[in-house]
Amino acid sequence: MQVLKILLALGLLLPISLSAAEVEISNPWVNESIPGTENGAGYFTITNTGSSVISIVGATTAASRAVEVHQHVMRDGMMRMRRVPELTLEPSATVVFQPGGYHLMLFGVKNAFKPGDQVEFTLQFSDGDSVSFDAEVRSIR
Repeated sequence: MQVLKILLALGLLLPISLSAAEVEISNPWVNESIPGTENGAGYFTITNTGSSVISIVGATTAASRAVEVHQHVMRDGMMRMRRVPELTLEPSATVVFQPGGYHLMLFGVKNAFKPGDQVEFTLQFSDGDSVSFDAEVRSIR
């Protein structure tokens, strides 16, 4: 019991810093692969549950050669995608990654995604922290 009290006291004296536990990831999913393509997209909702501004600066997955944060934007009357090198979330802010908006663009998918599969992603933040989550592959039909 004495050891537990000491550990709790030490924990209270440590400075509080942003950690991956200060974001909430919900509804993560990926479309099944379209035959003949090697790219894909990942979607989810992220909420900054902490009291500090956070910035997503990258993402990874073993399921593809590369991953980038992208956003669809209307330019010159055409919908285009653009890479987003840093996506900032204020405290309590929520960003929905969805078709036609922000998404994780997967380049060089190694094995076709099939409905029911799981794809693990890791988001990287500007302070060096990261958070991993699994996304379910959904049917495009």
